[in-house]
Amino acid sequence: MSDPFSGSPFGGFDPQMFENVPLFRELARVMSWAGGPVNWDLATQTATAIAARSGDTAETERATAELQQAVDVAELWLDQVTALPAVDGPVRAYSKQEWMRLAASSAGLGVYVEPVADGMRAALGQGLPEELGGIGGAMGGAMEQAMRSMGAMLYGVQMGTVAGHLADQLLGTYDLGLPTLDPRSVGTVGTTAQRFADDYDFDQAEFRFWLALREVAHRRMFAGVPWLRAHVAALISSFASEADFDPSTLMDQLGGMGLGPEALQDPASLQEAMARPEAFALEPTTAQRATLARLQALVAFVEAYSDTVVRAAAAGKLTALPRIEEAARRRRAEKGPGEQFLAQLIGLDLKPGDFRLGASFCEAVVAARGQEGLDRVWQSADRLPTQAELADPSRWLVRMAALEIEAGIEADLGGFDEEP
Repeated sequence: MSDPFSGSPFGGFDPQMFENVPLFRELARVMSWAGGPVNWDLATQTATAIAARSGDTAETERATAELQQAVDVAELWLDQVTALPAVDGPVRAYSKQEWMRLAASSAGLGVYVEPVADGMRAALGQGLPEELGGIGGAMGGAMEQAMRSMGAMLYGVQMGTVAGHLADQLLGTYDLGLPTLDPRSVGTVGTTAQRFADDYDFDQAEFRFWLALREVAHRRMFAGVPWLRAHVAALISSFASEADFDPSTLMDQLGGMGLGPEALQDPASLQEAMARPEAFALEPTTAQRATLARLQALVAFVEAYSDTVVRAAAAGKLTALPRIEEAARRRRAEKGPGEQFLAQLIGLDLKPGDFRLGASFCEAVVAARGQEGLDRVWQSADRLPTQAELADPSRWLVRMAALEIEAGIEADLGGFDEEP
């Protein structure tokens, strides 16, 4: 007799066989997920539920039009102070729901999370309990796939938690220092920017111009510098490959959280457990900490570079600029719930311990070589300052001088290659 479930993704087990049982209906759906290491459907649902608690959902055409006008002016101002060219792309006053729909995806926050989630999912598939590990055939494959689906479900709920909290936290799409959407897109998220300006009694129009400057300065870097996104992706890939995904440790951690195989019978309890910040926390390895230091140095420099060109572009144009910068510095020093969850989830703490190092570095380079000297960073990835060079800008200046001397000598020698 033929197997009625032979065409199912789990071999001899069809998750849809429980579709008429309320307790299992939702579980059957998520356990059928085959879209990658993060269940982004669950992520979107979870993020929406979290963000809905605070309201703040409106997006208006007027808000987008006002932001577009500010961006157009900001691009003209930046053209006068930096060699980085402008980049065309969407400008939008995103509602929280729209930002979450775009950010809770492989192309959004998944860029930073999926490489780590993929390693964890593979380890879960290899980490079946001893009493289940010997099951072969279709049922063995089904159990292995079920554990992989649990990993995707786990990351889906937790990434939804991250996105939901970030939607309540972000001023704009680049507020983490790295893109949260397509790098060509810039915009505000919900009404956080409006509320922030009101809290500090900033003129809404002035604050909008400042935020537009910040957003497009970041876009010029991440969408305009041809090697920067690939460089960040390589660092994220290294960070993921250096993780310690010990299957037995992961299974023990699941059991300690009440997320063992028996928990599959209660989807509601599963979702509640997985939404806790400590759920499946990963401690960075020694190698990961070294890679993380490089990422944090990059974020520190990117933020400092943005501050430098924004200050130069806005000087004499925004009367509240010093107060806005001070409020932004205080806000940046705090780690919001979304950032805390992201660091807890994959150990990826992007926020440098001291942003002042980046600021001091940029100030020193501009004083020594001018803005043109600072813009030389964008010629190649090997010109990015290291963490040690951020702390001692003279080391970077000496290294750049040596590179320029070497390039000059090579150019001179090239003139002798032709026959007289």
